[in-house]
Amino acid sequence: MDTLVKNSPSAVFPSTEVEACIRNALADQGADQALLRPGLASTATPMVPRSWEPEIDSLVVVEVICAVEELLGITLPATFSPKGGYDSVDACVKDLMSETQAAWNSVTKEKQPNDQ
Repeated sequence: MDTLVKNSPSAVFPSTEVEACIRNALADQGADQALLRPGLASTATPMVPRSWEPEIDSLVVVEVICAVEELLGITLPATFSPKGGYDSVDACVKDLMSETQAAWNSVTKEKQPNDQ
């Protein structure tokens, strides 16, 4: 798979592609979790956790982060995956988008030549 950092002529964060990647990875992981943890999810609805579980646990978030890293061709800090996970898909997407954009900006800033 080609990565966006290597093939991007500009430093503009590819938000549409990253959000689609996050949502697709969450959907894939949701399907996997339905097999691994029957009774928590159905094909018609997102995962419904037990009252003490987050909707998206930290191990799922790690898989999503790996998908984003592959898409962008950058390594994201290990601190991206919060202990305990997320209570909703939207919270996960919002947080990962913010963190990924910060990492993207840092990497693309380093790759640009100095204007001196």
